[in-house]
Amino acid sequence: MSSAQGDDGGSGPVRHGRILLVDDQAQNRDMLGRRLERRGYEVVLRETAIGIEEAIGAERIELVLLDWMMPERSGLDALQGIRKHYDAEHVPVIVVTALDDGDVVSAALEAGANDYIPKPIDLRVLTARVKAQLDRRQAVLALDAIRNDLEIKVLERTQDLQSANETLSAEIAEREAAEARAQTLARHDPLTGLANRRHFLEELERRLGLVADADDGFALMFVDLDRFKPINDVHGHAIGDQLLQVIATRLSGCIRDDSFAARLGGDEFAVLLEGVEDREGIAAAARRILSELSAPILVNGLKLTVGASIGIAICPSDGRSAAEILQRGDAAMLRAKEDRGAYKFFDSTIDEQLKSKASLEAELRAAIPAGDIVPYFQPVIDLETGVLSAFEVLARWPHKTRGMISPVEFIPVAEEAGLVDSMFWALLAQACRKALEAPGDFTLAVNISPSQIRDQWFPEKVLRTLKETGFPAQRLEIEVTESAMIGDIQRAKSALMSLKNQGVRIALDDFGTGYSSLFLLRALPIDKLKIDRSFVATLTADRENATIVGALVGLGKALGLEVTAEGIEDSATMDALRAMGCIYGQGFLFGAAIERPIYAWRELRAAV
Repeated sequence: MSSAQGDDGGSGPVRHGRILLVDDQAQNRDMLGRRLERRGYEVVLRETAIGIEEAIGAERIELVLLDWMMPERSGLDALQGIRKHYDAEHVPVIVVTALDDGDVVSAALEAGANDYIPKPIDLRVLTARVKAQLDRRQAVLALDAIRNDLEIKVLERTQDLQSANETLSAEIAEREAAEARAQTLARHDPLTGLANRRHFLEELERRLGLVADADDGFALMFVDLDRFKPINDVHGHAIGDQLLQVIATRLSGCIRDDSFAARLGGDEFAVLLEGVEDREGIAAAARRILSELSAPILVNGLKLTVGASIGIAICPSDGRSAAEILQRGDAAMLRAKEDRGAYKFFDSTIDEQLKSKASLEAELRAAIPAGDIVPYFQPVIDLETGVLSAFEVLARWPHKTRGMISPVEFIPVAEEAGLVDSMFWALLAQACRKALEAPGDFTLAVNISPSQIRDQWFPEKVLRTLKETGFPAQRLEIEVTESAMIGDIQRAKSALMSLKNQGVRIALDDFGTGYSSLFLLRALPIDKLKIDRSFVATLTADRENATIVGALVGLGKALGLEVTAEGIEDSATMDALRAMGCIYGQGFLFGAAIERPIYAWRELRAAV
């Protein structure tokens, strides 16, 4: 197995192809490299995508397995670099990603990836897809050879025109057949046989060009599966692939010959529906598709039920350009996903929401670097003494013209736009500086997102912010939810331990609402448990909830962990928690979140 320095290694009697495997995780590289070599492939390993373009030529690479999430150079940047030098037919790239969602897959395919493999990797699926791409490459190379050979032969046989013409005719036919085979491979999804995203977009543009008025329009349906991901996670990608093949067959069987079905990527499909004269005809087709896709599917003895949601945009009434139709069909699909198993037509209210959301996103992109998203501070109280212990940092947006914008409104927009990370670091820096201006040595508690706990540079970024602001690490508390860590416990443990070793405290937020709480308490370096407000809110009125909260407090004490109860809104709840031995509390009883911690410092004792 070749190293990153370019050792070619030995070659066996059968050579299936030369693969460049790029992954920053040594364990992944070595395991996949060994297994691919045992199947007859030559494998070159690299831990970074830096310089990958030169390595492909120097190592005579025939296929690239590229990890999407790498620290020094991202998979997206590397893929774009590869495509500047090598086309997809001659150097196929298969993206390997742990983020199994439509946005990542779509970005990879649009940047020039030939296929993708989700993590954890099913070796059978990997080898099948590697073989398919290398077979396709061989077909392209054969086509190149035919083209070169054709030019040479035409020159050699110009003296005998009749013989040359006969040979030329035969070779043209062979060339056309090879080109047709290559085009079929390039325009169809290798798993399901449906048209791929590229072919779908070409067909959409073609049909848009034929539309003259409302009488010869068509409908675009975005079909998104509802329960595919959990099935794929539980039963594996091999079962998931077979399931997608059945779904594709059923979808094709639901539409007429003049309509068009495609797999856009992952569990997302699209249909261009012809031959419908009104919305009821389109609705009937949508109901037929939903009925077929919700029926149980038998795969390897497993009876599986998936279901789907459908968003519908109609051309020309909902738009005459591909961008308009795609955007509005996708927006309708997102509205349908709210109900699951439903279909929704695009309408003006969705358009208004899209415009409002786009406007809010644009303002948010400017507000974050300008420091307009500011930290507010919610007090955390020692329930026994009434003394201030900490402040939880919350994001607030006091808009210059619209007044205070609720986090319920702008946080989801930030999450969808990928702005949560930049907003977090801006808030953390502001919060640390404001806390240093206030008296006392209280703790600052900040919530982190799932994407941050998976960022291998997250601990370094936290410590850099603390150093730049001068805020002591011992006064910072990182709050992380159980669900954010499921899927990569080891990476979460490594990140949190790095922070704890520097003095940062770790709290497990929303404790009791996840499905692996006890395992996380044993596996991770936790200092504090935060009991979710859903248990605390009805503590005095619901005996069962009171029992659960008492058990959670007892568990924390038994493990030597501090316990904080969220959502305390009345004195009776505070007294009950104090009697259980709960150490800390927060909620509206002690005051709402305020702009600067110094103001609350003077008034907190009066609230208890």
